[in-house]
Amino acid sequence: MDNNLITEFVNSINALSSNNIQEKLSQIYTQEVEFIDPVKDISGLDNLTTYFNNLYKSVEHCHFTIIRHITQHDLHAIEWHMKLKHRKLDKKNEILLEGSSFIRFDNNKASYHRDYYDMGALVYERLPILGSAVKTVRNAF
Repeated sequence: MDNNLITEFVNSINALSSNNIQEKLSQIYTQEVEFIDPVKDISGLDNLTTYFNNLYKSVEHCHFTIIRHITQHDLHAIEWHMKLKHRKLDKKNEILLEGSSFIRFDNNKASYHRDYYDMGALVYERLPILGSAVKTVRNAF
């Protein structure tokens, strides 16, 4: 697999909006996709589409930038930065998040996608009471 496949994949993810989720996801994921992130473990394109529909209800924009991409056989490791504007997580500010993904393709569609990122930085630090506690613990070390 070449870098064009990853570039096209990320471009499709960056083009997601609440209006085109089913169309875009069906172009880049297999029907049997396994998707894992810190929140959910999902099997199947229909379940993934439902998950993304719920996620994108409050997303104003979301953009991924590839920092590094490594391929070994059919597995792609991607280090990325995400810029997210989300009405429920932080109404005023854009969220910057670093993470990584492992993606396996089957016939140019992702059949396995696993994301790693810091849930504290994305969610927990943004909650009124819990946020202060998480920040205190982070600063203690």
